[in-house]
Amino acid sequence: MDLKLAGRKALITGGSRGIGKAVTRALLAEGVECVICGRSCESLEVTAKALAEEAGRPVHAHVADVRDRRSLEALVAFAAERMGGIDILVNNAARVSGGEPEDFARVDEAMVLRDFEEKFLGYLRCSRLVAPYMQAKGWGRIINISGYAARMAGNLSAGARNASVVHLTKSLSIELGRHGINVNAIYPGMTVTETLTARAAHMASQANRTPAEQLQLLAAQQAIGRLVDASEIAHVVAFLASPLAAGITGEAIAVTGGVGHHVTY
Repeated sequence: MDLKLAGRKALITGGSRGIGKAVTRALLAEGVECVICGRSCESLEVTAKALAEEAGRPVHAHVADVRDRRSLEALVAFAAERMGGIDILVNNAARVSGGEPEDFARVDEAMVLRDFEEKFLGYLRCSRLVAPYMQAKGWGRIINISGYAARMAGNLSAGARNASVVHLTKSLSIELGRHGINVNAIYPGMTVTETLTARAAHMASQANRTPAEQLQLLAAQQAIGRLVDASEIAHVVAFLASPLAAGITGEAIAVTGGVGHHVTY
């Protein structure tokens, strides 16, 4: 299917690894010009070079920290100047939850504040900075990577920050819709990335299992009997970024492989 994205310009935050890297790869395959950002210059350069070799054209990289307003201002200015505009924003840069305790008794207040500074305010700042370029064209797509913790009780910081992203998504969709800008969110569940692979190895060592056995146990929790790969998240992002998804806005779409027994309607 032709997603009719050729020639569009995208900015992907947290693009050096994991879901952000997979999203960049998927958009490049559709003919989208991409700028990726991250906090590590070395990781960015390695990823940009690898993806550029795959796609046969440049991938622009810029070091930025979404917790720093001036850093984001410089990022967006760089992206708009380098590509001649910004049509698509994928807000993805954030801590991967699950590595620290987040229950009522042990959740760290500093982590909660950091999470909101990074994810909610980071996404809001990026959207505010990018929106004028989209409004000038009368077309744009903002896709916010939230997280399935928004629908689950227990992990207090991850749940709250991801729920806040859903609220932000709906609010932006209402404010920006008249300008031809669609705003949606995606709930990834447990997704195969470099972080999950490392975490599974650690969990396996504590439980006297092999990493493969640990991953099998995690996969058994999904309705499809396997873990979702980052590329499968990226395919949904690419569709939501396309003109073909014009009728979808203000929504949060779960791409989890069918985890849990929740019924939503």
